[in-house]
Amino acid sequence: MKRLLIIPAIIATLSFTAFAQAPTITTQPAVTTIAFTGLINNSLSVRASAAGGQTLSYQWFSNTVNSNIGGTPIDGATSARFTVPTNLTLGEHFFFSEVRSTDGAIVRSNVAVVRVFDFDECDLC
Repeated sequence: MKRLLIIPAIIATLSFTAFAQAPTITTQPAVTTIAFTGLINNSLSVRASAAGGQTLSYQWFSNTVNSNIGGTPIDGATSARFTVPTNLTLGEHFFFSEVRSTDGAIVRSNVAVVRVFDFDECDLC
């Protein structure tokens, strides 16, 4: 007597989700930059690296508070170096950079504070 052995085939599809690895900011922008009305010629910069040869892109933001959450993207500020606007008013201004790798991972820099003083009224100058 012959027996027929039937073994059902199991077909499985495995999928893997690769998580994007965030870039690493190796140089943060200066914590505080002093500027004077009419004499503003400062810049901020950030240096970053990414694993696997990813290409990095940059976007600088301004904020109304000392935080890198929220903020407003600054038109045209899309490189590692950002030139501080020359028309800043007296007081404190907050900036930070968002660094994005080609795989979509994002990291934000620390906040850079630009303090603008009136040179004629600056007791510390």
